[in-house]
Amino acid sequence: MTFKLTEKMVEEVIGAPFNRTAHQCHAISLQIIKSGVIPAELCPRVARGNVKGVVSQHSWIVLGGNCYNPDAQIIDPTLWSYDTAVKGVYQNKQRRRPHLPHGSVGNIWTYGHPPEPVSPIIKLAVPVGTEAEMFLDICGPLDINGWAYLAHAPVAGWPAADIIEAMADTPELSALVPIDILGMLTRKNPQGLYF
Repeated sequence: MTFKLTEKMVEEVIGAPFNRTAHQCHAISLQIIKSGVIPAELCPRVARGNVKGVVSQHSWIVLGGNCYNPDAQIIDPTLWSYDTAVKGVYQNKQRRRPHLPHGSVGNIWTYGHPPEPVSPIIKLAVPVGTEAEMFLDICGPLDINGWAYLAHAPVAGWPAADIIEAMADTPELSALVPIDILGMLTRKNPQGLYF
């Protein structure tokens, strides 16, 4: 199911002219989601990462709840303010989109094995699923450096959501987890900034 977000809808949500969205990518995307203008069954979520033509990190809306799905519908209400070729609300019409969420480039198997531990081993404070346990067994025991390595690895090719969520729930590891990865990949919504 697709959804069409118009400039007029954005203006109604923000209570101001559409041009007031300029360079307010995360705030406007989140405000649109929280307004309910996009039906909840479409599972809108804010994604954050890089977009061709934008020199800094950027935020946009993904439908379907999976920010890493390359076929997901993208709604970007502020891309026009960074890229003059975009008019109004950007909505992907082609499969290949210029939006790359943090953690989407690469695969864990080409990223490499976590480094060997040189400091005390840290165990997760909460249980993870069988697939995640098997993956962690392959990694071997992890110290703070090994966990940091995993926290910043590409999310493809491993049970990243399960492990990242468990890391966030482990006091010794929670500060290592990038907020964008946590908000885009897991059921957690840190500081209410993703859905």
